Amino acid sequence: MHKHTAEAVICVTDSNFITKGLCASIREYCRSIRRLGIDRILEFGDARAILRPMKEGLHVRVEAQELVTFCGIQMLLQARLSTITTVSGGTVEWLPAGSLSVGEIRERLGSG
Repeated sequence: MHKHTAEAVICVTDSNFITKGLCASIREYCRSIRRLGIDRILEFGDARAILRPMKEGLHVRVEAQELVTFCGIQMLLQARLSTITTVSGGTVEWLPAGSLSVGEIRERLGSG
């Protein structure tokens, strides 16, 4: 189990396009990127990011053992995201993992 975890819900119009763009732009920093159902899992050694495209947006989860790696992945995702699209509200709000139910995630994405 990872020591540091957080989730973000990002309102975007084409979450599949955004997911593909993020994976392509972060590929050089990852050990691997794999697909598990609709999820894309970006492996960074002792850390990972899980991207889940949804109908009205993107659900992102970051997990890491080390705080520096954890913060670095969050910053990398946010920086690359800003080159692909405009985020509603201008920033990504990271919340402790598990603090949102699936219903709350859908509600934040506007599909609830």
